Amino acid sequence: MDNVVLNIYDLAPASSQQDGSSQPQAPTFPSFFSSVLSPLGMGAYHTSIDIRGFRYQFGASVGITRTSSPQGGGETAESRRFVPSNGSFRESLILGQTWLERGEINAIVQRMRDDKFTGDKYHLVNRNCNHFSETFAMALILGNELLENNNNNLRLEKYPAYVNRLAKTATAIGIDDGNICNVIEEARVAAGVRDKVGWNLSQSSSQKSTASSSVGNRSQKKVLTEKQKAALAKVKTSSNK
Repeated sequence: MDNVVLNIYDLAPASSQQDGSSQPQAPTFPSFFSSVLSPLGMGAYHTSIDIRGFRYQFGASVGITRTSSPQGGGETAESRRFVPSNGSFRESLILGQTWLERGEINAIVQRMRDDKFTGDKYHLVNRNCNHFSETFAMALILGNELLENNNNNLRLEKYPAYVNRLAKTATAIGIDDGNICNVIEEARVAAGVRDKVGWNLSQSSSQKSTASSSVGNRSQKKVLTEKQKAALAKVKTSSNK
C-alpha cells in the first residue's frame, strides 16, 4: 500500500505559462480572479500527484507528465520541471492509499491519455491540472466504489474543494467553453470500470454459488439417471421371466 499525495502550489497572477504551458496565455482570467476573488476562497492553484516514487501532473501542450518525486517530500529541480514558473509551493496532503502497483498505475495513466487528457485538450477552466489530479487520485483510491456505485456524488473526502473552485465556478457561469471534465465518469474510465458500473464485488462469491448450484444440478441429474437405469433394469428382469 502506498500513499497518494496531492501537491498544491499557489499561482501568482501572471501573463504566461499557466500549468506548464509553453505558450503565452492571456493574463485577464488568472490575474483578475487571483487578485479579486482569492479572498473569497477562489484563488488559482496548480496541483500534482505523487505515487510510488513518481510525480504526475497535467499541462497545456505537454499533457500528462511524470517526473521522480523527492524522497521524504520537498522539491527538487526535477520535480519542478513542469510546475508553472509563477507557482509557489503551498502544501502536500495525503488523500488516501492505494494497493495498485506501478504497472496498474501506468495503465490508468494511459487510459487517461487515450481518453481526454492530452495536451491539446487542456483547458484553463474546463480541463486543467486540478481536474487531472482529482480524476487520477479518484481512480487510484476509489476503485471499488467506482465499480460498485452508480453514484455521481462520489468524491474524495480529503481533496480540498478550494483547489479547483475558481475553475468550476467559471464553468458554471459560462465564462469559458470547452470540453468540460466530468471527474467521476472519467475516473471510471481511467480505472477501467465504466462498463462495469453496478457490478458487485461479491459477484465472485455469487459465481461460486452458481457454480455450486450447477454442480448440484449435475449431481441431481446423475441421480435421476441412476433411477432410470434401475427402472429399466426392473423392466428387463420382468420381461425375462
